[in-house]
Amino acid sequence: MSALRPLPRRRGGFTLVEIAVTLLIISIGLTLCVESLFTAKHQAAHTRNLKLARELGTMTLGQIESGMYQEELQSGWSGSYAQEGYPDFYFDVLLGDDMFEEQEVDVYDDSGFHDTFADRRERQEEARREADEDEEEVEEPFERVKLRVTFPKTKQFKNQLVLESWMPWEQVYGPDEDESGSTPSGSAR
Repeated sequence: MSALRPLPRRRGGFTLVEIAVTLLIISIGLTLCVESLFTAKHQAAHTRNLKLARELGTMTLGQIESGMYQEELQSGWSGSYAQEGYPDFYFDVLLGDDMFEEQEVDVYDDSGFHDTFADRRERQEEARREADEDEEEVEEPFERVKLRVTFPKTKQFKNQLVLESWMPWEQVYGPDEDESGSTPSGSAR
C-alpha cells in the first residue's frame, strides 16, 4: 500500500499583490477626499468674499444715495475698504450708461452656468437703448449708479461683483444751483 502523502498546508495571510492593490485603492480614495476638501475650502472662501463684497457694496450705495460722496462722484470714484477692515477689497463707481471695462474672462461661461434673468435684463436693456436712440434725450429724475467691488481671487472663481442702483438725481449730484437760488430762504412774518 502506498502511503498517501499529506498535502502541504497553505499558510494563512495575504500575498504581496493583494497588499499592493489594497494600498493603491486606499491611496486613490484618500487623494480624492483631500482634493474635495481643498475644493470645498476654495468654494467657502469665494462665498465669503462674495458675501462681504455684496455687503460692502450695498453699504457704499447707501452712502452714495444719502449724498455723502457728491464731490467724489463728479470725476469718477475708486477706493478701498481698508477703513472698514478689508484692505483687499476695492470699489469703482460709474454713473449713467457707462460700462466697466472687462478685465477678465467670465469663468462661469466654461462651466455651463447660465443666468437667464441677467440675459433677459440685457436684452431688455438693449431694446430700451435702441428705442431711446430714436427719441430726444430727456432729463430723467433718476441716475443709474454702478458699483464694482473687486476682492481677492480664489482658484478659478470670478473676483468681481457689480451692483447697480437707480438713485434720485439730487442725491447723486446735489441740488441744482438754479433751483437753490430761486428757493425762498425764509417767510415774512
